[in-house]
Amino acid sequence: MQIINMIELEQRRVEFITQLFLARNRFRLAMDEELKPRGITDATWRTLFYLEQQGDGITQKDLALVMGIESPGLVRLLDRLEARHLLERRPDKHDRRAKTVHLTSHANDLLEELHLGAEKVRGALLEDISSDELEVCLRVLEKMVAVTAKAATT
Repeated sequence: MQIINMIELEQRRVEFITQLFLARNRFRLAMDEELKPRGITDATWRTLFYLEQQGDGITQKDLALVMGIESPGLVRLLDRLEARHLLERRPDKHDRRAKTVHLTSHANDLLEELHLGAEKVRGALLEDISSDELEVCLRVLEKMVAVTAKAATT
C-alpha cells in the first residue's frame, strides 16, 4: 500500500470514530430531550435499557462493564433506581460476594413508555438512512465489537 493511501485510510478512520462518537452523543441528547418531560434522566433510561438488553440477573460488575462506568458510580446509580422501585439487587447464586440486578414490574411498565420515546428518536435520526446503509453500519459495528471483545478476554 502506498504511503498516501495509508495516510488517507488513517484520516478516514479518525473521521469515522469522530462521527461515531458525535452520533452517539447526539442520540443521547435527543433521547434526553424526548424523555426529560417525563422526569427520566439519561442515567435512568440508559441503565434500564442495558438491563433489559442484557437479560435478567446480570451482575453489577458485568453491568458496569457493559455501560462503561466505574463500579462505585454504578452502585450509587443502582441505589437511586432501587429506591424508586425500578430494580432490585440479589445475592449471586454462584458468587456470594457478587450481586445480580433485576428489573421490577415498575421498571417494565416504565420501559414500555421509554420504548415509545426511543422509537420516535430513532425514527427522526434514521429517517433518511436506507436499509442497505444500516446493514453496512451494523456489520462494521459488529466487527468493532468483536475485536474489542477479543481484546477484553486476552
